[in-house]
Amino acid sequence: MVESSRPLRAATARSDILGDGWLLIVAFVLTGYAFIGKGFAYVGFPPLYVGEMAYLTGVVVFLRSRCIVGSLAALPSLLLAISMAWVLLRTVPFVEAYGMDALRDSVVMLYGGFAFIIIALLLDDRRRIDAILRYYGRFAGAFVPIIPFLFAIDRYLGEYIPQMPNANAPFLEVRSGEVASHLAGASVLALVGFYRAGWRWILSACAAIAMVATEGRGSMLAFAVPVVLAAILLGKARAVARIVVLISIVMFATITVESAFREYRAPTSTAERLIFDPQQFVDNVISTFGQSGNEQAESTKTWRLDWWNIILADTLFGSNFWTGRGFGINLADADGFQDGDHPDRPALRSPHNVHMTILARAGVPGLALWLAFLLSWFGAMFRGLQTAQRRGQVEWSRLFLFVTCYVLSIIIDATFDVAIEGPMLGIWFWCLIGFGIGTVMVFRADGAIIDRSI
Repeated sequence: MVESSRPLRAATARSDILGDGWLLIVAFVLTGYAFIGKGFAYVGFPPLYVGEMAYLTGVVVFLRSRCIVGSLAALPSLLLAISMAWVLLRTVPFVEAYGMDALRDSVVMLYGGFAFIIIALLLDDRRRIDAILRYYGRFAGAFVPIIPFLFAIDRYLGEYIPQMPNANAPFLEVRSGEVASHLAGASVLALVGFYRAGWRWILSACAAIAMVATEGRGSMLAFAVPVVLAAILLGKARAVARIVVLISIVMFATITVESAFREYRAPTSTAERLIFDPQQFVDNVISTFGQSGNEQAESTKTWRLDWWNIILADTLFGSNFWTGRGFGINLADADGFQDGDHPDRPALRSPHNVHMTILARAGVPGLALWLAFLLSWFGAMFRGLQTAQRRGQVEWSRLFLFVTCYVLSIIIDATFDVAIEGPMLGIWFWCLIGFGIGTVMVFRADGAIIDRSI
């Protein structure tokens, strides 16, 4: 018996080493996406870039794990598997006609495989929850102070940033929505007490928030909604309100001083937006809930709504109700919404709303599966949060709140922009989805206290 058990123990040890090693790899990849953005996505050898390499190695780790079946033993993961299967069915017929474009469009759901890898690793060894929290704590500690400088370099020194050798993309390109989502995640991590934020960190966070909130409505909401929700649920709404009042006073004073020295000119395009302009921030707020006097902000809103109405007419009330148009076709070209603002960049393919993207490409069944999955995921997270609170397990409840708010931030950004359709935020999203499902399953199994010393 002793001899026969040795191969099993050796195989288990190898599996643990592979799993822990893959977590380090994916942590490096996610960090690169967050700090460098689109340029990092093109690291690799076409068509195998860094994200695809992490995916393929993760599949190997998943297949060698002992929790393949267990990773499907939750309603959100089961719905995710069905959704991925439907997207695959709507992709395969178009590969011959559209080639890599069909595969590239399908990752909006097929990157969901990252979720299953994370689930399996957490079920295999619950101590990886603590390891992931430590990794993210270090990431948040570095990201917030550094990202304002990288964001400014991208906006003001873009012409000096070298191009990636194998792609039509700059080495550094950080999108405001991606930054806003990570700022929201880092801020909620601090609110729940998993990260001790010093005054320098807080000042850096405020500077970065002001930058991204100025750039667009989606970025502003992607940060504000989850952070305010977390503050309310944690009973810290008063502290957040004081910060909001302080920022409002600073904004008002800045607008007053600015108006005394120069006349405000609204930007005529997104490229002309400054990374910090209080008047632009005010226009974004007004445009979100009504109609502002900023023609550029209103035109982008109208542009989106017009395109979304065409997609609704084509699917909900049209011939593509059941099937959608499939994955591979360029939706912007097909609907006449190619913006043409950036001829030096890859052509626009998606309608700045992930829900509309899925509806247009996978039809009403695809959208129904997607929404059912999201509802089941958020439902599982809130049930876990409530159960932990009822049991007095504060650490678990705060962990669930952190993950829920992070995912909510990305969903909000993806409702206003092309976000999880690509790897920069898409892989982050699906890893967080898997982390949420995995932690809930571990909690239901044993509910042990987590280590928050990160």
